[in-house]
This record gives sequence, C-alpha cells and structure tokens, in this order.
Amino acid sequence: MAGSVRRFFTNIICGCVYNKDKRKHLRVLLNSPVASYLRFIRKNSGEPLRKVKTFIGYQARNLLISVNDKYIYKFPLRRSDSNKLTMCEQRVVSALAPLSPIYVPPVHVYEHRGQLVRRYEYIDGYQLRQIPLDIAMANIDTLASQVARFMYVIGCADPAEIRDLKPTPDDAPGYMYGWTQGDITDNFLVDIRTMRVVAMIDWEDCRFGDFSQLLTQDRRSPQREFTAAVQREYDKLYHRKK
Repeated sequence: MAGSVRRFFTNIICGCVYNKDKRKHLRVLLNSPVASYLRFIRKNSGEPLRKVKTFIGYQARNLLISVNDKYIYKFPLRRSDSNKLTMCEQRVVSALAPLSPIYVPPVHVYEHRGQLVRRYEYIDGYQLRQIPLDIAMANIDTLASQVARFMYVIGCADPAEIRDLKPTPDDAPGYMYGWTQGDITDNFLVDIRTMRVVAMIDWEDCRFGDFSQLLTQDRRSPQREFTAAVQREYDKLYHRKK
C-alpha cells in the first residue's frame, strides 16, 4: 500500500516537470531509498558528505551518486541480474585494466541490503558529447587515435582468467572481434586542456564478440566524424600487425 501511495504522488510531482531527462531523474530519486544510500556511503567512505551529485545510468539501470569529487557509487535499480553484472564487471576490469593503454579505474564491490553496490574512483573529465563542438571537431583525430589504440589492445587481449565469460571459451580475437568495453563515444573522459583521454569508465556492458557496430550506430556529429576516424586508426594498427 505504501508503495502504491508513493508511486501515486511521484506521478503527480513528475507530471509537473516538462523536461524528459529531468523528469526521469526526479522519478528515480523519488522512488529510491536515497536516504539509506547516503547513510551507507557515509559509513563506507568514512567521511562527511560535503558534495553530493546524482546521475541516472544508461536506460535507468542504475542510480549513481558522486560524493566529494572522490568516489562514485552505483546502486542498481530493479535489475534481477544486477549482482551477476557487478561481479562480471569487477572480474573483467581486474583482468583487462593492466593491459589497457588508457587508465581504467578499479571496481570495488560492497553489499547493501542484499544488493551489490559498486564504488569507483571519481575522475574529472569531459565526455565527447560534453566537449564544445568546435573544440571536439578540431581534435577528432587526436582523440580517435587514443581510443583506437585502446580498442585494438583490448580487442586483441585474451586473459585466461576471464575466458569462461566468453560465449565460447576457445574463441580467438580477430578483426573487430574480441573484448569490447561496450561504448567508445560516451564512456571515455578527456582532459580538455590537453585532449588526453584520462580514463575509460563503465564496463558493465563489456563482452567478447563483434564490436564493429560501435563504429556505425551513432550518426550524430561529432560522433560520426569521431567513429570514422577511430575506424581508420584501428585499421592501421590491425593491418600493421599483419
């Protein structure tokens, strides 16, 4: 009954918010035990929460809470497989991060009320879509060369400790085929002063398989120009190996 009443008032409040993204954000916050999450974070981090920001993950699968520009906590939302995804992400990152030419923050896992919560290091940087368009377009090749190298190195990797996570354990890497982080346009962070890619984040969707679609699925500018440049740089790296 309490849940029904909560959803009723949530619908009324959210109905007054015109912006779709803000409405979704507010709905998640109103339907989540945020006070409980903050108590958990305060105890886990061992420090007062001086600065708190909230974000909604891809497809509203997670609520992310940034604290003190130091940590980001990821709380799952209505996912029966969230604990499995959490452990898979931690295993994959542990195996692939040492090989990556771009920094990959470690995944720390904790239990909160029967669910596994992930904690990441907070990394200050810009996603591609956050970089002003003129700056992004002027530096497409610089960014693409870094991401292409990352994509190539991770794609060629075959660590023994995560082979059981592949669809077929004996399957070998190949051209545009292997381990992939899952999103090469939104999940890298850039130091806008130097145009250096400082981190690759959010490995929840990492998998082993064909990753060519990562270069064709987004046709907006500057993503379109960026993925085309990544394709060129990746081809140079791969065929140079041959």
